[in-house]
Amino acid sequence: MITLLLFAMIGLGAPQETPAGKPKVPKDSIELSITGCLTGRVLAVSDVRRPDTESGPPVRAKSFRLSAKGDLMDHIKEQDHHLVEVTGVVRKSALIEPGVKIGNRVTVGGGSPVAGSAGSRPLPPDPIPVMDVWSVQSRATSCGG
Repeated sequence: MITLLLFAMIGLGAPQETPAGKPKVPKDSIELSITGCLTGRVLAVSDVRRPDTESGPPVRAKSFRLSAKGDLMDHIKEQDHHLVEVTGVVRKSALIEPGVKIGNRVTVGGGSPVAGSAGSRPLPPDPIPVMDVWSVQSRATSCGG
């Protein structure tokens, strides 16, 4: 009886994963499958697919910085300048564009500083969203167009 109870308690402590063996997607993130050209750790997007197209923000990012652990990161480095399909998660907040949305297609944001104004500095580049990678599949040996 005690042995049965111990086995039951050990089973409760197992990490939660989805049935397909992939890690569970956090509530503040969205799962994406992206096809694009890999340059170093940056993936230039050519196609984005979401498993659930009814929820989450629209994906308009032009590139993603890839993050992975161990052997998977080594595989990403081997695919430099190749066309690949990457599956992973990105935080929803990284995909939201700044500005105020008016209607369906109009977004109003702050303008760039006027040239010659006192104390103006060049704007820093937009941050590149980070994607935590689950899998990488090669699609072609080069990104040639």
